[in-house]
Amino acid sequence: MILALCGTREGREIVKRLSLENIPIIATVTTEYGAKLIDESIEVIKDKLDEEKMKILIKERNIDTILDITHPYAENISKLALKVTNAENIKYIRYERQDSGYSSKDNSLILWADDFYEAAQMAKKFEGNIFLTIGSNQIPIFLKEIEVNRLIARVLPLGKIVKLNEERGFTPDNLIAMKGPFNKEINIQMFKTYGASVIVAKDSGKTGGTEEKIEAAMELGIPIILVKKPKLDYENIYSDMNLLIKDIISKTYN
Repeated sequence: MILALCGTREGREIVKRLSLENIPIIATVTTEYGAKLIDESIEVIKDKLDEEKMKILIKERNIDTILDITHPYAENISKLALKVTNAENIKYIRYERQDSGYSSKDNSLILWADDFYEAAQMAKKFEGNIFLTIGSNQIPIFLKEIEVNRLIARVLPLGKIVKLNEERGFTPDNLIAMKGPFNKEINIQMFKTYGASVIVAKDSGKTGGTEEKIEAAMELGIPIILVKKPKLDYENIYSDMNLLIKDIISKTYN
């Protein structure tokens, strides 16, 4: 049995395709919204797994492989999965979407930050509005460095997320609740409408809409700060979805 740690669009596709091949698989997500996105034919566990819960699940469901298809920036759950698979002597497979492929050499408007703390330090040096396209979890890092009225936050349109950010001081004037990814044209209109002087984004790859954000910023001549992906020593890492599925079906992964 495979335990799939989901959290991305590719993850949902991989799980569905493996299920159609009659591969025994259980998907885990952390939110009700995430559970609803998984194909209804697949068993889904909605829970935030810690080490103990993961080990219990492995034993109770006879899990022999953990398939980590979480978001590139969800490093804590990946670290946990690596630790548990080593402790329980079971297989670990990682699907990692490819980087955007951009660099500062491509355009002087592309600025790189090693993490969100550095990105906040860089962003506060710009005058005017700072447009955040980093999700909701990292916003407090920016609030420690920058006044909330200078921040424009684009977050998922979920009630609890909107409420959380209202409690942080955001108002309808600087909180955008919309589900992406967005194409270049929509990004351009948003960046213009909210008078962005700099944009902050994750390097979430082409699937995550990074390319469209960069292209919109370049067309408008606005600097964009890209936060690098966490670097983990993954085992059995794939970036080709078809190859991953083929190897799982044939059990030729290491």
